Amino acid sequence: MGPAPNTETAIDGTTPVGVGGWLLAYLCGSIPFLLFHSAGLSGWFLDYALWLLAAIFLLLAWPLALILLKSPQAPRWNVVALWVLALVITLRAAAVPFNLETEGAAQGRNPEEWAAAIAILAAIVVGSLAWATIWTAYFRRSLRVRNTFRRPAADT
Repeated sequence: MGPAPNTETAIDGTTPVGVGGWLLAYLCGSIPFLLFHSAGLSGWFLDYALWLLAAIFLLLAWPLALILLKSPQAPRWNVVALWVLALVITLRAAAVPFNLETEGAAQGRNPEEWAAAIAILAAIVVGSLAWATIWTAYFRRSLRVRNTFRRPAADT
């Protein structure tokens, strides 16, 4: 008995399901992405305290754990987390020029240094927005995601 009619199948004839393919790439790629953003956010609050970095990382990584647990809510929580993180990191980047430490250091910076700093902050924001956009589209359209996180059918 093959896959259900009107169901796309993988090259080997099976329906893609489980944590593999692009879903696995998302999981693996999210770890360094979340560590980087956790560091930036911990620096916003307490001068890069390691305990705060770890706490923020665990909070941000919770949606990844839902994927490993194959929770039906995993796609929704991951999309929400992607956009919340993109928004918060955008606010963090926008706040950098207004920090008191930055304001004092700003006196000694030349325009080239400001341009470089703004370019780095812009790259972080654009990267976060691109990451959220790409993976949101994946979670919304992927057959693997649909098959892996489908709610069990009610027995009748």
